[in-house]
Amino acid sequence: MKRSIYLAVFFACFSFVSFGQAKWELAKNKNGIKVFTSVDGFSKFKSIKVEAVINGTIDKLISLLKNSASNKEWIYGTKESYILKNGGNSEYLSYTETEVPWPASNRDIPLSMQISQDVKSGKLHITAKGVPNAIPVKKGIVRIPYFNSWWNVQADKDKLFIEYFLEVDPGGSVPAWINNLFVARGPYETFSKLATLLR
Repeated sequence: MKRSIYLAVFFACFSFVSFGQAKWELAKNKNGIKVFTSVDGFSKFKSIKVEAVINGTIDKLISLLKNSASNKEWIYGTKESYILKNGGNSEYLSYTETEVPWPASNRDIPLSMQISQDVKSGKLHITAKGVPNAIPVKKGIVRIPYFNSWWNVQADKDKLFIEYFLEVDPGGSVPAWINNLFVARGPYETFSKLATLLR
């Protein structure tokens, strides 16, 4: 069930207001990566915040994010990921399926991602929102009903300071209490692999 939890973990987030008002508890702190959890009262699943300081550049990060096929190399539990529609240099519609051990069903979600960078400060902002109805539901796969996430990234020389927020409703029959037992591992492993790829 653990992988089902992390598929779930990376498939949703609440509004900026909810994130700002949340009371965060530190769940993991290792190798420059901090994972926080919060129960905000709007969902039975915990919200996640990641603060990470890793080596890399904005250009490398953007290149990696635009290459959906590379998601299998760093996003925990990803089975398949590809671009559905390229709206230009800063907007994409992609598809991701996350592997879940039997007897649970795999989850999937079409994602609309937007990338913007402030010219003066260089700060990078990324949003990714689920578009559940963008393509038909696939047989045997549970469609993630809600996704809304965002990153803030600031570069200083060859270091990236990343703030990432998310929350999950994995859909289907994954009990919240099981999901919430393991929410720290998936984000931590994802950002650890991201750090390796950006070196």
